Amino acid sequence: MKEKSRVFGNNLRFYLEQRQMQPKQLALRLGYSEQEIWKIMDARLFPDNEERKQIAEALNLPLDVLYQAQEDKCYEKAGCFECRGEFSDADQKKQIFDLFDIYCDIQEVLVEEGLKPSH
Repeated sequence: MKEKSRVFGNNLRFYLEQRQMQPKQLALRLGYSEQEIWKIMDARLFPDNEERKQIAEALNLPLDVLYQAQEDKCYEKAGCFECRGEFSDADQKKQIFDLFDIYCDIQEVLVEEGLKPSH
């Protein structure tokens, strides 16, 4: 599930970049916050089926296109974390991304609780 969500998020970021659209623009169009769009792109927020269809429609794409992995160079241009280096072991890759997700969640809680200033 998480890997499919990462592909979806990376593709969302890629197609936003390709269309020269900012996450904030998509958020406004769909009734999301900008932070929620970033979380979807980082595979930390999981839209339901209807929401994914709305995202695809907003980008004028068939939904299945958002689940088709692109070449690394496409993602690199869009600034996806997924593509910053190669992993020799798929299990290690998954563990690293899971740890990164936990780290981001902790940082958000610290900001929400006023224990760390927001950027």
